[in-house]
Amino acid sequence: MTKIVLYFRDGKPIGFSAREHAGDGDEIGEIVCNGISALTLTCILSIGEIAKISEDDMHIEQSEAYLFFRLKDGVESETAVTLLRSMIVGLNAIAEKYENYMKIETQEV
Repeated sequence: MTKIVLYFRDGKPIGFSAREHAGDGDEIGEIVCNGISALTLTCILSIGEIAKISEDDMHIEQSEAYLFFRLKDGVESETAVTLLRSMIVGLNAIAEKYENYMKIETQEV
């Protein structure tokens, strides 16, 4: 099961973490995992390209079955917030349909 934590500051999304595979060897789990990866990676790339946030202003960690992203303290961008909210809409849609494959938590930081 993929575990996603959404990080918020003052009610606005500022990042997320995703860990573990949705389903090792399970065809549906692999599809869910690929959907999660597409949404999260596209969000990070879009924050750089569309919101014009430099990598120096992002905290990113990536390894096997783990991705962490957070805007650094002091970085504010309504475009980045909108992109993160859009990603959250997609993640919630997947979680609603495939609740056995992923869990989403929120955390105010």
